[in-house]
Order: sequence, then C-alpha cells, then structure tokens
Amino acid sequence: MKTSKILLVLLSTFLFFSCKTEKKEIVEIEKFQFASPSEVGMSLDSLAKIDTMVMKFVETKKYPGAVTLIAKNGKIIYESEVGWTDSTRTEPYRKDHLFRMASMTKPIVSVATMQLVEAGKLNLDDPVGKYIPSFMETEVLTDFNEVDTTWTSTATATIPTVRQLLTQTAGVPYGFMNPKVNGAILAKHGIPDLSTHLPITIAETASKLGNLALMHEPGEKWMYGLNTDVLGRVVEVASGMKLDDYIREHITEPIGADKFDFYFNGSLTSKLAKVHLTRPDGTIVLAPENMGPFYIPNYPTQGAKTYLSGGSGMTGTARDYFLFCQAMLNDGKLGNAQILNPETAQSMHKSQIDTLSFPWGTGSFGYGFHVAKGETSRPDGTYSWGGAFSTTFWIDPTNQLIVIQLRQVLQSPYNPEIDGKLEEIVYSSLKK
Repeated sequence: MKTSKILLVLLSTFLFFSCKTEKKEIVEIEKFQFASPSEVGMSLDSLAKIDTMVMKFVETKKYPGAVTLIAKNGKIIYESEVGWTDSTRTEPYRKDHLFRMASMTKPIVSVATMQLVEAGKLNLDDPVGKYIPSFMETEVLTDFNEVDTTWTSTATATIPTVRQLLTQTAGVPYGFMNPKVNGAILAKHGIPDLSTHLPITIAETASKLGNLALMHEPGEKWMYGLNTDVLGRVVEVASGMKLDDYIREHITEPIGADKFDFYFNGSLTSKLAKVHLTRPDGTIVLAPENMGPFYIPNYPTQGAKTYLSGGSGMTGTARDYFLFCQAMLNDGKLGNAQILNPETAQSMHKSQIDTLSFPWGTGSFGYGFHVAKGETSRPDGTYSWGGAFSTTFWIDPTNQLIVIQLRQVLQSPYNPEIDGKLEEIVYSSLKK
C-alpha cells in the first residue's frame, strides 16, 4: 500500500512537470511563428541578396555586420546574422545579441503616452508644465554668444503640450543637431543627448530643460530633439511609476518581449553587440571604453543605470523589437495582449503635424513614427524610425510587412546607403 502511494505521488509529479514543460513549449511556439518566403509571396533568392549586400559593407570596413529580421503576415520569413561584433572577427553576430536601440525607443514611449491618454491619466493638449513645473513658463532663444555660451531669450507665446512632445514640434533641442549652439547649452547644464552611465535621472534633466530656452515657438515647426525624453518624464508623473517599470508592466511583458529593456545585469555584457565609430578615412574602429563625459559603450549593463531616457534608452534583440512592431501592425494587439485600442494605434501612424513640413524627405510625422508618402519603394502609410547606433525598422501595412536591421556604428554616414539598398532588395523580392 505504501509503495503504491509513493508510485502514485511520483507519477503525479511527473505528469505535473510534463504538463508545465509542454505548456511552456506551446507558449514559445506561439510567440514566434515562421514561414518560408514563398509561402507569403516573396522570393528567398531575392532576400538572400541582403547577406551579400551587408557583407560588402563589412569587407569595406564600413560596418562590422548586421542582424536582419523580416516578417510578413505575422510570420518571420527571413533572419540573418552577417559579420562580427568584434574587431578581431572572432565573435560572429548572433540573433540573440543585444543592440542599443537608441531612438527606436521613441515609438515605445509614445505608445506608453497614448495608453495613459486612453486611461484618462493625461490629455494630448495638456501643457507639459502640468507634469513638469519648469515647463509652465517657457522662453524661446533669440540670440546666442558662442564665445561665452550665454544667450538671450523671450517668453513664448504659448507653452508646449504633450501632443507637441509626441510630434517633435515642442522646440526642445538635441545637442548633436546644432553642436555650436544646442550642444554648448546642453553640455553646460549637464544634459546628455543619449542614455548615460552617470548617476542622474530623467526627472532632473526634464526639469533643467524646462528652464532652458526652446529653439522655436511651440508648434511652429518640426525639429528633432529631446522631446521624447521629456515625454518619458511625463509618463512617470502621470502614471506614478518609473518609466522602465511602466513600460515593462504595460508593454514589453504583455507582448512577451523579455529581452527588451533599459538596463540589464552586468553578466549580460558579453551579449551586447559592440559599438563602433567611423574614422575620418571612412572605416570603422571599435569605440573606446570612454566616449566622452556622458557616455560609455556598455551603459546598458554598466554604470549607475538610473537614467531612463525616453528618447534613446532601450536595448534589446531583433526578435523582441519585432514583437512590438507586430503588435502595432495588428492595431495594438499581439496574442492575448491589447496594448492599445485599434483607433489609437492607427492614429499613431497617421500624419499629426498638419501643414508643417517634415524636413527629412517627402513624408510626414505621426506620434513617434515617420509616415511615408511619395517614396520610391515604400507604400504610402508605411511607418518607421531608426536609432543613433545605425538601427532601423519599418512597418508596411499595405504588404503586412515588418523589416528590422540592427547594426552598431554610432551615427554612421553610410546609413542612407545601406538602408536604401535594404529597401530595394526587400521590395524587389515581392512577387508580382
């Protein structure tokens, strides 16, 4: 009798853990679905040209390599790893490498903002000063002295709104966009453009930015800047949560993007794809351990890990970013997770800047995304963005297509060239 009971317990335990294992496998299978290119109307032979194209850039020492992911109709149809993450070519790029997404963080923080709008915790036309008091009275730059970095300013006619932060029309500058003026002002006040290893917070930075002059009247024009960093602080105040906790709880965990975050444990430093810089002769070199007063290459795993940059702070894998893209393509839904209502998700990739001109091409700008119009290959309505470390993605609703390519060269001058070639290959692979 005793023996029978023991056997029964052992059998029950075995079945319990077998069921748990089986359930986990089912979740993983559902998380990523795969198909061959031909099954979704694309040519594998054409897509294979991506590897050849990237390798040419590697051989000419313009990039160390790239990880590429293409999905159509909700299924991953093409993944490739080309090149090496290190200068000695001993560590090949892998699909599970962690890439600094930089400005590809902006769409995620924009989604967080729209979630809070849906929840009634903020309004698009709220003044930013409602959440960050230093923005309640703002000024616009009228003159700047490059010799001593002093400036004059005058009160703005209106104050920036949440909507203007979302659309990059609030007038908050980036230093790198105008180093002699914006860069000097921001550096003087200890404000970084990108995520930093220093023990500072976005609450401190956002407060400082509200006390500095804007570069133009709010809503007057489109200008790329630290708008989404300020927006990240708005999310914190409106939600009552730290930005990373909010995004984890409301976006990345629900969609299963478990390797997509602001910071990681130091033990994962070896998983980080290494950062490269472009030398004056046009070839790449591994970034030094110290990249200036604000930056180190391994900031996602080392340093203070306190600066939650809404405009540049997240790091992750191609597959994890794909999950976010697929949720957007599905009008805010992925699996059982609904991170946005359909009408809200759709509004994010429609033009939201009215008659203002978008200075980077023929398209327009929505809430956190560039929106294509009149481009050579991408259909109108395709939405996209990229990052300072040469990452790029686009979502094409017309063809139910997602394209992601991750590289790690800081502000490579070759990005327009390689992005253009990638686009040409992808669209030439669609079967007529």
